[in-house]
Amino acid sequence: MTGGRYGPLKLVFDVIWLVLFGWEIVLAHLVHAGILAITIIGIPFAVQHVKLIPVALFPFSHELT
Repeated sequence: MTGGRYGPLKLVFDVIWLVLFGWEIVLAHLVHAGILAITIIGIPFAVQHVKLIPVALFPFSHELT
């Protein structure tokens, strides 16, 4: 969510994060999810890696609930 008091600043920080660090973290999550999905036991862990991708892409706009 980009609304609220710091909306534009969150957006700027998210773009900077995405360009500098976010894409590498997302790539690592995807690779590890693919490796874990090979086994039946690893599938739940692979799903959790995929769920972490939005947080890795836009950490400043993501609100934990």
